[in-house]
Amino acid sequence: MSKRQDGSPPGKGASITTTIQIPAEALTFVAAPPETLSQRTVEALTGIPSRAYLEAVRVPGFPIAVMRLGKLRIVDRAGFMGWLRRQAGRAVAPMALVPANDADEDAGLKELAAELGLEPAKQQGKRPGGRR
Repeated sequence: MSKRQDGSPPGKGASITTTIQIPAEALTFVAAPPETLSQRTVEALTGIPSRAYLEAVRVPGFPIAVMRLGKLRIVDRAGFMGWLRRQAGRAVAPMALVPANDADEDAGLKELAAELGLEPAKQQGKRPGGRR
């Protein structure tokens, strides 16, 4: 039976202190992910190119608050990741469950473009001789 430094036996709830030596090369320190994302950090943390990130956060009515700091567009990381998950669920489920014909596919693309704030390009007429 072990005893405390004062010679009395350890009681309930007593604590024991010890020292363990661990080689420094055996430890790996991992930094916590940042609380915010910008176009400089988004690709390293999510795999999304900075251009796609900027296009998404610049859409009018983007559901997450975007802070501007010079040219940086900064958003809350947790909010952005939640938004990505919701977008992935909305985009994948209909395509996986319903086979689309050309008309459905065109309507779906137009709906997605409108949601992202994009407008269809105006088609140019053909020049004489069949060249554009």
